Amino acid sequence: MSNTFATRLKQLRINLGYSQVGFSEILDIPTASYRKYEKDVREPTLSVVSKFFLHPATKDSALWLLTGEQQVLSSEPQAPAQPPLVFQTDMEQSLINSIASSLEFIAHMKWFTPGTQAGYQDYGHIILRDLKPLLLQDSATHDEKRRA
Repeated sequence: MSNTFATRLKQLRINLGYSQVGFSEILDIPTASYRKYEKDVREPTLSVVSKFFLHPATKDSALWLLTGEQQVLSSEPQAPAQPPLVFQTDMEQSLINSIASSLEFIAHMKWFTPGTQAGYQDYGHIILRDLKPLLLQDSATHDEKRRA
């Protein structure tokens, strides 16, 4: 596997659990430009590179992303550089899946259209209704662990 900026960028994005669109959005980079960086068609500008150093999700990996090497803090030999992995608990993944399903349903029902005032309270109640069983289940599991 090559060790270019493009391959490291893709590896970082995947390890953080983002799609290309999601990753470009959190970094405030146009998606079309981001895709070109990841395909090694275009080099990022300094302003784009700075976003990796400033964003909380990527700042610890920014040096690795640019150079392929981790910052050495001690004189001990370092293992080959790898981006940090972000793991989600089953509960977090269930929550994400439930929210996504609820939002897809809301959009499918055409309960709002872009440019109009959306009833976010209503959407919040719908999402909470779908998530309530998960939250109650997690609360019960947490209580059982505390008693043990």
